[in-house]
Amino acid sequence: MSPKSNNASTPVRRIILTGAPGTGKSTVVQALEAQGFSVMKEVSREYWEETGYGEGGTDPWRNLIAFSKAIWKLRTEQHKAADWLSGSIFYDRSLLDILAYMNAGDKEIPEEMNPSRFPYYNKVFIFPPWEAIYEADEGRWEPFSTCHAIHQSLQEIYTEEGYTIVEVPTGTVEERVAFLLTQLREH
Repeated sequence: MSPKSNNASTPVRRIILTGAPGTGKSTVVQALEAQGFSVMKEVSREYWEETGYGEGGTDPWRNLIAFSKAIWKLRTEQHKAADWLSGSIFYDRSLLDILAYMNAGDKEIPEEMNPSRFPYYNKVFIFPPWEAIYEADEGRWEPFSTCHAIHQSLQEIYTEEGYTIVEVPTGTVEERVAFLLTQLREH
């Protein structure tokens, strides 16, 4: 597997990196991007910054359903944008993460949020809760204890949708990137 294949005949392979907040996903995505891989970054934090989280904007603290619908739209746009790419593309979360967060928040999932129209690679790489690296900030407000409920909800949603979950072991960023690339070379 090599970074950014420009061969248009190579089909796109949408690879999901998921996990609870503060598990190291975005750092690994940045490392993959630095190595030349195509990535689709997490859209939630950028959305919060644009809409003014903490200042009356639509955010998960005040309105999980409205926030989820907005992020669903942004992630479907990401998915469609990848139709023009080829090779492996790493996603920092996917549409299914929205459903997992809604389940964890005991919210009913709207009918229009149907992930079957947006397929991803069959293996999903999940980053487990890791208290040693977890840091709360203005965009990551959840206490660490919440991470376990989100992790469980992510596992349930991906399993229900037929994906194979591969847990990414804790370790350095380089070790985690090497683990992912090794797993992907084997298939």
